[in-house]
Amino acid sequence: MAIYLIKPLEKKSVVYHVEMYRRNADESISWFNLDETYRWGQGFIEEDMDCNLPYDDDTVTYCNPNAGWGAELDDSINIEFEFSDDITEEEQEDIKEAYYEGGAGWLFDGEHDWQEEDSAIHVLGPFTVSLCDDDGNVIEENVKLRNRKKVTEEFKSSGNWPF
Repeated sequence: MAIYLIKPLEKKSVVYHVEMYRRNADESISWFNLDETYRWGQGFIEEDMDCNLPYDDDTVTYCNPNAGWGAELDDSINIEFEFSDDITEEEQEDIKEAYYEGGAGWLFDGEHDWQEEDSAIHVLGPFTVSLCDDDGNVIEENVKLRNRKKVTEEFKSSGNWPF
């Protein structure tokens, strides 16, 4: 199956986004999110999920981190964390330290009670989109993206508006 390859045109434009959660003993939920920005990388969208392709004026593309042949994230430049209010300062520091030392390996294979809620690769614009085959050969370079206004007008005039 073919796949769309999304590459940023500027450095510092790829973000690995992860949302983690934990069910506590009292059945409440704790969570934390992290965004790690990289100088270089890429993202992928499967061909059969082309509805997820960005519009021509979008400033970010949301990609599946498990698609394609690898995000090739290189040169981490920033990590931002967000925590639920119930996580103590001490536990926040423990989480940060564990991630700094173990990276994504700690998130998914570390000895803790955290589970992945969601993850994505965000490619910030400007970017290029190419359609590639399974071997990475480019089928179509600079794929023409849909125009949001045109798509909206076409849908409204189709008689299916509102849903």
